Amino acid sequence: MQKSKRERVIIGMDGGIDSAVTALLLKKQGYDCIGVNISFFERVTQEDEDFVTNFKTKLTPEGRIPDELADDEEMKEGLRRFEKIKWVRRINHIFKDWFCAPQEQIKDICRLIGIPFYVTNASSEFEDRVISLMLKSRFAGIWQNPSLDRATLIFDILNSKLEALKATKIATGHYCKVIANHGQFGLVRPNDPNENDCHLLSNLSQESLSRLLLPIADLNTSEVDRIGALVSANSFTRAKLKAKKKARAQTYQSDELCDLYPRYVAPKFIRESNIYDHSNDNVVGAHDAHFRYHLGQTHYKTKEGNPRVPDSQIVVISMSRGHIFIAKNKELEFERIVCHHFENFNVVDTAKPLECYGSLLSNGNTFKGTLYLLNNGNIFFDLEDKKNGIVFRGDTIMFFLKDAPSAKAIGHAKVYQSGHFVDGQFYMLPLSKREKEELEETQALPKKREIGF
Repeated sequence: MQKSKRERVIIGMDGGIDSAVTALLLKKQGYDCIGVNISFFERVTQEDEDFVTNFKTKLTPEGRIPDELADDEEMKEGLRRFEKIKWVRRINHIFKDWFCAPQEQIKDICRLIGIPFYVTNASSEFEDRVISLMLKSRFAGIWQNPSLDRATLIFDILNSKLEALKATKIATGHYCKVIANHGQFGLVRPNDPNENDCHLLSNLSQESLSRLLLPIADLNTSEVDRIGALVSANSFTRAKLKAKKKARAQTYQSDELCDLYPRYVAPKFIRESNIYDHSNDNVVGAHDAHFRYHLGQTHYKTKEGNPRVPDSQIVVISMSRGHIFIAKNKELEFERIVCHHFENFNVVDTAKPLECYGSLLSNGNTFKGTLYLLNNGNIFFDLEDKKNGIVFRGDTIMFFLKDAPSAKAIGHAKVYQSGHFVDGQFYMLPLSKREKEELEETQALPKKREIGF
């Protein structure tokens, strides 16, 4: 038996069919496998629930300790526990689709495969590195990809367990390939044309990529599902996984996130201001807290309850002033995406313009265009054709040589802005009233000379 077949690998198990098949395949290949579940869920017991019910009766209607008990240490300690349990319940509700399957279900899967099973709790890390960043970015008016933050956290935790479990490799059920190229590891799209998790691995270090095993990337999901039927009869179906993935993507836009801000943001930083039409600076209405809005929002309300501008979306949120700007969808189109923090995988020469495909993490949209790497590390990505819409600052874009299975990833970057050209001049979306006036004046100058002015 080859030495590599005796290597110990820890496998991130979430109760889904993909991680279960990953474990089964690696065990059949001869690896010494250990299933590890990373729990982001902090359990609230029946004892906790009973405490909340009973303690609530001791508080004022506003939820405070009565004045006559203000110095009672037992009441103070009880209030801290009361608030913590309420907070955990709120987090568990809002992020229920971000958690794994019940531990007993994952344990049963590992038992059927014949591998040991361990659980590690990372609820505090999840709050610090996913929830907190999500709230801060939304508050600052920058697009955030919490799925990327969650995936990076998972890999960091798995890597941290290697020494304790005497393992040399880690594995997950992600659809992505890792290849070595001239001493550097890069990412490649999987065989299934409908799956692509390369974005989620984009923050991993070279050391992490060097010890990563992703066996299902060579399979189609239909093949994975057939193998998974042998592992367990539990209902961790492909349809359920897709529903959870969709729900996670919508969390950033959830109104329920607003209930979490008092814990993270001091009242003095919450801005009341107006909602403006970006094209003419007209006031659409007022708002009482800018964090209640998010980029790309189409169903927004004003403080006065004024109807929203038809066929429009929120395109700019100013944290410093609290101003919110909307633009009509018909005014939004882009043909260039400007990015920074480009991470080059060095699979191809990027010193000259390169035709490739850019894929956004936020919605999976893929565009064909030309990549220009600038001397300062920033990049331009000029699309082959103009597209309707807008790409928001903070989104992650990954570049591939082809828009096809097994395509090599060139690198990835953070979006800074998007826009289009008018008479050779690049304008960031959306155009302001001043920019429109300057553009109209510039376009009118040649006409004036032609008629003799």
